[in-house]
Amino acid sequence: MLQKMGWSPGEGLGKNKEGTLEPLLLDVKMDKKGFHAQEELTPKKQPIPLAKDLSEGHSVCLASGKHPVSALVELCSKRKWSPPEFEMVFDCGPEHKKNFLMKVMVNGQEYKPSVAASTKKLAKANAAAACLQSLGLFPKDPANPL
Repeated sequence: MLQKMGWSPGEGLGKNKEGTLEPLLLDVKMDKKGFHAQEELTPKKQPIPLAKDLSEGHSVCLASGKHPVSALVELCSKRKWSPPEFEMVFDCGPEHKKNFLMKVMVNGQEYKPSVAASTKKLAKANAAAACLQSLGLFPKDPANPL
Protein backbone atom coordinates (compact mmCIF):
# COMPACT_ATOMS: atom_id res chain seq x y z
CA MET A 1 0.00 0.00 0.00
CA LEU A 2 2.86 2.39 0.83
CA GLN A 3 4.63 1.57 -2.45
CA LYS A 4 1.49 2.56 -4.38
CA MET A 5 1.74 5.97 -2.69
CA GLY A 6 5.37 6.50 -3.78
CA TRP A 7 7.38 4.98 -0.93
CA SER A 8 10.28 2.69 -1.73
CA PRO A 9 12.07 0.27 0.63
CA GLY A 10 14.94 1.85 2.59
CA GLU A 11 13.38 5.37 2.63
CA GLY A 12 12.14 7.06 5.78
CA LEU A 13 8.50 7.96 6.22
CA GLY A 14 7.08 11.46 6.27
CA LYS A 15 7.12 14.56 4.07
CA ASN A 16 10.91 14.91 4.15
CA LYS A 17 11.54 11.13 4.27
CA GLU A 18 13.28 11.50 7.65
CA GLY A 19 11.13 9.07 9.65
CA THR A 20 12.40 5.95 11.36
CA LEU A 21 13.66 3.12 9.20
CA GLU A 22 13.38 0.42 11.89
CA PRO A 23 9.98 -1.17 12.47
CA LEU A 24 8.45 -0.97 15.93
CA LEU A 25 9.29 -3.95 18.09
CA LEU A 26 6.36 -6.01 19.26
CA ASP A 27 6.26 -7.08 22.90
CA VAL A 28 3.93 -10.07 23.19
CA LYS A 29 2.10 -10.18 26.50
CA MET A 30 1.37 -13.72 27.64
CA ASP A 31 -0.28 -13.13 31.05
CA LYS A 32 -3.91 -12.18 31.50
CA LYS A 33 -3.41 -9.25 33.84
CA GLY A 34 -4.42 -6.53 31.37
CA PHE A 35 -2.67 -3.27 30.54
CA HIS A 36 -1.82 -0.71 33.19
CA ALA A 37 0.71 2.01 33.81
CA GLN A 38 3.18 1.71 36.69
CA GLU A 39 1.55 4.73 38.38
CA GLU A 40 -1.87 3.06 38.34
CA LEU A 41 -0.85 0.02 40.36
CA THR A 42 -2.86 -0.28 43.56
CA PRO A 43 -0.89 0.27 46.75
CA LYS A 44 0.02 -2.80 48.76
CA LYS A 45 -2.16 -3.68 51.72
CA GLN A 46 -0.96 -2.61 55.10
CA PRO A 47 1.02 -5.43 56.66
CA ILE A 48 -0.35 -6.73 59.93
CA PRO A 49 2.30 -6.76 62.64
CA LEU A 50 3.15 -10.29 63.70
CA ALA A 51 3.81 -11.58 67.19
CA LYS A 52 6.31 -14.09 68.57
CA ASP A 53 5.48 -17.52 69.98
CA LEU A 54 3.93 -17.19 73.44
CA SER A 55 5.35 -20.47 74.67
CA GLU A 56 8.68 -18.79 75.37
CA GLY A 57 7.91 -17.17 78.70
CA HIS A 58 4.79 -15.39 77.43
CA SER A 59 6.86 -12.87 75.48
CA VAL A 60 5.61 -11.39 72.25
CA CYS A 61 7.57 -9.48 69.64
CA LEU A 62 7.32 -8.70 65.94
CA ALA A 63 10.12 -11.04 64.84
CA SER A 64 8.71 -14.58 64.70
CA GLY A 65 5.64 -14.26 62.51
CA LYS A 66 2.56 -14.92 64.67
CA HIS A 67 -0.58 -12.91 63.92
CA PRO A 68 -1.77 -10.81 66.92
CA VAL A 69 -5.20 -12.49 66.93
CA SER A 70 -3.58 -15.94 67.01
CA ALA A 71 -1.20 -14.81 69.74
CA LEU A 72 -4.10 -13.47 71.83
CA VAL A 73 -6.16 -16.66 71.42
CA GLU A 74 -3.10 -18.71 72.39
CA LEU A 75 -2.46 -16.49 75.43
CA CYS A 76 -6.06 -16.88 76.62
CA SER A 77 -5.82 -20.63 76.21
CA LYS A 78 -2.52 -20.87 78.11
CA ARG A 79 -3.81 -18.74 80.97
CA LYS A 80 -7.11 -20.68 81.02
CA TRP A 81 -9.17 -17.57 80.26
CA SER A 82 -12.26 -17.64 78.08
CA PRO A 83 -11.55 -16.99 74.38
CA PRO A 84 -11.33 -13.32 73.36
CA GLU A 85 -14.59 -11.77 72.15
CA PHE A 86 -14.25 -9.28 69.30
CA GLU A 87 -16.98 -6.71 68.68
CA MET A 88 -17.36 -4.00 66.05
CA VAL A 89 -17.45 -0.58 67.77
CA PHE A 90 -18.20 1.43 64.65
CA ASP A 91 -17.75 1.62 60.92
CA CYS A 92 -17.93 4.91 59.11
CA GLY A 93 -17.21 6.43 55.74
CA PRO A 94 -18.58 5.93 52.24
CA GLU A 95 -19.38 2.40 51.09
CA HIS A 96 -16.27 2.16 48.92
CA LYS A 97 -13.88 3.38 51.65
CA LYS A 98 -15.08 2.51 55.13
CA ASN A 99 -13.07 2.64 58.34
CA PHE A 100 -13.59 0.06 61.07
CA LEU A 101 -12.89 0.00 64.80
CA MET A 102 -13.17 -3.17 66.89
CA LYS A 103 -12.78 -3.85 70.59
CA VAL A 104 -11.87 -7.10 72.29
CA MET A 105 -13.01 -8.44 75.66
CA VAL A 106 -10.37 -10.56 77.42
CA ASN A 107 -10.76 -11.90 80.97
CA GLY A 108 -13.47 -9.33 81.76
CA GLN A 109 -11.34 -6.41 80.51
CA GLU A 110 -12.14 -4.39 77.39
CA TYR A 111 -9.36 -3.26 75.02
CA LYS A 112 -9.78 -0.90 72.09
CA PRO A 113 -7.14 0.57 69.73
CA SER A 114 -6.94 4.34 69.31
CA VAL A 115 -7.25 4.40 65.51
CA ALA A 116 -9.62 2.88 62.96
CA ALA A 117 -8.49 0.54 60.18
CA SER A 118 -9.36 0.24 56.50
CA THR A 119 -10.47 -3.41 56.75
CA LYS A 120 -12.30 -5.49 59.34
CA LYS A 121 -9.40 -7.95 59.41
CA LEU A 122 -6.90 -5.19 60.20
CA ALA A 123 -9.29 -3.70 62.80
CA LYS A 124 -9.46 -7.09 64.55
CA ALA A 125 -5.66 -7.40 64.46
CA ASN A 126 -5.33 -3.86 65.87
CA ALA A 127 -7.69 -4.71 68.74
CA ALA A 128 -5.71 -7.87 69.54
CA ALA A 129 -2.43 -5.92 69.37
CA ALA A 130 -3.83 -3.21 71.67
CA CYS A 131 -4.74 -5.91 74.19
CA LEU A 132 -1.31 -7.51 73.98
CA GLN A 133 0.33 -4.09 74.33
CA SER A 134 -1.72 -3.33 77.43
CA LEU A 135 -0.62 -6.64 78.93
CA GLY A 136 3.00 -5.71 78.16
CA LEU A 137 3.43 -8.58 75.70
CA PHE A 138 3.60 -6.63 72.46
CA PRO A 139 6.02 -3.75 71.78
CA LYS A 140 4.57 -0.30 71.24
CA ASP A 141 5.87 0.89 67.88
CA PRO A 142 5.44 4.62 67.25
CA ALA A 143 5.75 4.05 63.49
CA ASN A 144 2.74 1.69 63.56
CA PRO A 145 -0.03 3.20 65.73
CA LEU A 146 -2.27 0.42 66.94
